[in-house]
Amino acid sequence: MKSILVLLLAALSSTAMAETAASPVIYTGKVGSAPVQVAFDYLKDRVANEYGIGEYRELLIQQKSASAEDTKKVSLALQMQGLLDDAVKAQRYQFALHFNDELNVWLIDSVKQDWQCRRAASKGWTQKPCQ
Repeated sequence: MKSILVLLLAALSSTAMAETAASPVIYTGKVGSAPVQVAFDYLKDRVANEYGIGEYRELLIQQKSASAEDTKKVSLALQMQGLLDDAVKAQRYQFALHFNDELNVWLIDSVKQDWQCRRAASKGWTQKPCQ
């Protein structure tokens, strides 16, 4: 009985460790959606209102893969400039995505949000919202 219990606990702990070791998926895209579409679906109302209107002058999107041969892992940056907010000069989202061959969809592995503040001493990007 003890040996069965020990084996069961060992199996459960190795399964838990395997799940923890794999990177969590933040968002799963739809079949047929490109990485940019998946990012827009994830952001929803953070980029535009319910009518599709954004409160910014310029939207910049940049998608990169490691090489022309390795196109199933991409980084994507979405930057909004000319915001109506008088404290925020620009807002940016940076994504890491990979294509899942089993599901035939793009998965978001990580998202980072940062800002460029108008009144800050530093003109760089910060992960703290502007005041």
